Amino acid sequence: AVKTANTQHYEVPADLFKTFMGPHLKYSSGYWSDKATTLAESEKKMLAMTCERAEIEDGQHILELGCGWGSLSLWMARNYPNARITAVSNSTTQKAYIDSHALPNLTVITADMNTFTTDETFDRIVSIEMFEHMRNWPKLLERIQGWLTGNGSLFIHIFVHRELAYLFNENGQVNWMSEHFFKEGMMPAESL
Repeated sequence: AVKTANTQHYEVPADLFKTFMGPHLKYSSGYWSDKATTLAESEKKMLAMTCERAEIEDGQHILELGCGWGSLSLWMARNYPNARITAVSNSTTQKAYIDSHALPNLTVITADMNTFTTDETFDRIVSIEMFEHMRNWPKLLERIQGWLTGNGSLFIHIFVHRELAYLFNENGQVNWMSEHFFKEGMMPAESL
C-alpha cells in the first residue's frame, strides 16, 4: 500500500501540487471561518490552530509523523525558531522539497511509519491525517509512547466519517480514491 500511495501522489513533483494547493502546500484540511476565507488563509488558520491545540512552544523537541509537503513542519520551524523539529515522510520527493527551505531547526527523515524507530524522545509528537494510512494503531501508539519525554504529549488529527469505517480498496464498485489517490487508505469512523 505504501508503494502504491507513493506512486499515486507522494513521489509526484511538488510543482504539480503548487497548481492547486495553497502556498503552504497543506495536504490536510484547512479552516474556513467564513465564506470569504481564501485557501491561503484557511491553511494559515489551521496551522496556527494545530499548534495551539497541540500546545507547541518555542524550545520544544517536536516529532511530526507523516509530514506531507512540510506545511506544519515548516510552519513550526519558522514560528518556533528555538524548537527542534524532526519530520518523518515516506517520500524522497517531499523530503527534498522540505530540505530545499534549509531551515536549521528542521530535520526530515524518509521512512515507512510501519518500521520507523528512533532513540530520541520528544516533548510533542504531532500527526496530521497520517493515521488513516495505518492499520495497527495500538502497536504504533505503543511505539509513540516510548518516544515521548515524561511530560510529553501526542496530538493526532484524523479525518473521520460520523458513522462508517471503510477502506479505500478495489473491492466492489469503482473507487476513485483507491484507483488514483489513496489506495488501501482508511476512512475511520468517529467511534474508532
